[in-house]
Amino acid sequence: MPGSDESVAAGRAELLGALSELDVGLAGGIERGHGAHRRFEPLVERLRTPAAAFLRLELERRLADYVEANDSFARDQIAHALAGACGEAALPTLLRASVSDRNDDRDTLQLDLLGLLSAWPETAHHLLLGCVASRDPGTRRVGIWGLSVTDFGGAKYFELVADAASDPDSGVRADVMSTLGSIFGVGDLPRARVLLMAGACDAVPEVRRAAVQALGPAHDQTVTDLLVTRAEDTDHWVRFWVAWSLAHRPGPAVRTALERLAGDEDNDVREAARTVLGFPTTT
Repeated sequence: MPGSDESVAAGRAELLGALSELDVGLAGGIERGHGAHRRFEPLVERLRTPAAAFLRLELERRLADYVEANDSFARDQIAHALAGACGEAALPTLLRASVSDRNDDRDTLQLDLLGLLSAWPETAHHLLLGCVASRDPGTRRVGIWGLSVTDFGGAKYFELVADAASDPDSGVRADVMSTLGSIFGVGDLPRARVLLMAGACDAVPEVRRAAVQALGPAHDQTVTDLLVTRAEDTDHWVRFWVAWSLAHRPGPAVRTALERLAGDEDNDVREAARTVLGFPTTT
């Protein structure tokens, strides 16, 4: 078609211009603060088109740079543009970026990932299984998170995630505890319960915290007895979650444990226990 080459060239030039403007803004030319997302939105949205797929390598390079710099705001802007421009092809890059996404609320990047995982489930599961098998603990954590949100009710990959309860990395084990305490755990409730109870006795406090929190909805006597013993845990955040997880459970042992926690040396633990007991709080 006459003029089509010129139209393509003009379109690409416009997109390159938008990327250049975005670079200037992310480098500090546009103030970050309240409403910053709205100020960047027009530039990012201009790049969220399949016509911008030719910028994939440029966007991926920028994303890696911002991840390395721990600049979560700039990272999320570039990730959002990349997801819109490249779709399925952006999944591996966004999964890698999420490995280091542990220092903020994860909201923007996580939402982009959720959209891509939902749109391309076969590709998603292939990539997530590779993540779970990775030698890198952070990558394994991303894989477990991804499977927990894409395999509803643990229908397909429960065993794979459950096996990671014995992972050598405590962060992975903690993530497994949280996952088994979610709807994913219904894939095999008896095994999930056994693993969570074992996790509540893990050598690492991070794992015990996640397991105790996940056991909150389980009100059978065996779990209650375990939580009562964990009320004397050396980690104050474990005791904090024990207080909340003992809520609405009958029995003198539960009452005794909560009253002891209401006098705990840690303020957060005291306040949690007093709230559960219905006592006036001190703050």
